Amino acid sequence: DFFNSTLPFILMKAKLANALSFSDVISAVENFMPEVNIVAIPDGIKIYGVDTAKVAFISIFLPSSYFQEYSIEGEKELIGVKVGDLSDVLKRADKEDELEINNEENKLMIKFNGNLERKFVLPLLSLEEGREPTLNFQFSYRAKMTTNNFAEALDVLSEIGGVLILQSKDTNLILQVEGDMSNAKVEFSVSGGSLIEADGVDARSSYSMDYVLGTTTLRKSADIIEISFGTEIPVKLHYEMPNGAYGDFYVAPRAE
Repeated sequence: DFFNSTLPFILMKAKLANALSFSDVISAVENFMPEVNIVAIPDGIKIYGVDTAKVAFISIFLPSSYFQEYSIEGEKELIGVKVGDLSDVLKRADKEDELEINNEENKLMIKFNGNLERKFVLPLLSLEEGREPTLNFQFSYRAKMTTNNFAEALDVLSEIGGVLILQSKDTNLILQVEGDMSNAKVEFSVSGGSLIEADGVDARSSYSMDYVLGTTTLRKSADIIEISFGTEIPVKLHYEMPNGAYGDFYVAPRAE
């Protein structure tokens, strides 16, 4: 009866000191997919899938060490969510807020602990669990740089054209766009200090600017990005986040 009602059974619980960092992760997912399974396993949380146009594949992993606290009841929990709804809630986080997420049987409880405690409940979706593909591309070129440098270059170039040309030349990385009225390019190098490291051979490929730019939502959460590509193959954008967390984005090339 009412007085003997039991507490809800929590299947997964996660606490994070910085709510905004998780908000950025979900915002990045929202750029590509309207619905997704958050896959909770003992090692941490995985989010993966292909966008609706089948141009990009994303794979995000937040290990248990990424969280202040993390626990799961079984071996795996599928937490199906409307990404836009979850993103809208997480965007309400203040800078100082801690985040607590509890997965109960048919709902997701989101709690912000800061100057004011706020609680939100989202219904869960029953989504089919997709299989995570194994991707083994032979990339011709690879470079590491600060996420800020990469994101700021794209901010400027995206105003000129909608197609991003990635080119490697003598281990330098060139980002280029060719607009109707003007062309622009930004060149990064190890010798100039704008690349942390780079290796490989000369390559060139074109990608949708919107897709590549959409990954830079992680600019505040990831300090370093590794860019790997080759001629006429997908580009892999690997964002390195704290405590072994990462976001991988593969974007298919455009026909030149």
